[in-house]
Amino acid sequence: MSQVTINGQAVTVIEYAGQRVLTFEMIDTIHQRPEGTAGRNFRENREHFIEGEDFVEMTADEIRRQSLTAVFKPRTPKGIILTESGYAMLAKSFTDDLAWQVQRQLVRSYFGGKSAAAKKLRVRKPAVLPTFKTGYGIAKLLGYDDN
Repeated sequence: MSQVTINGQAVTVIEYAGQRVLTFEMIDTIHQRPEGTAGRNFRENREHFIEGEDFVEMTADEIRRQSLTAVFKPRTPKGIILTESGYAMLAKSFTDDLAWQVQRQLVRSYFGGKSAAAKKLRVRKPAVLPTFKTGYGIAKLLGYDDN
């Protein structure tokens, strides 16, 4: 597993379904918060998070099948992982200056370093098309004649 450095700490990159994710424990460590802070803030604001988009709740069996046993404590009955959008929403509850710095580092270095699968899915932006002030210009672009 690869690592990135965030806030002076080595962070192991964790991927699930082709995207990078974080655990509550990782967030507490990176943000220098007491253990359990991220999980508590998540539970207090649970109604704002969308399962499958912002987070995934995994059973012990799924943790094992996804090879995430090193990510969670041994014999963990279930675990929650946060996607980039879930992390961004959770980070709203951290309002100190360090939180702003850490969030920027995580977005750039951790989530910005997309997986190989995610890089393949990247879509190129189309070429900039000229702006037409009339329907005639659009018709000409589409190959219609003057009629």
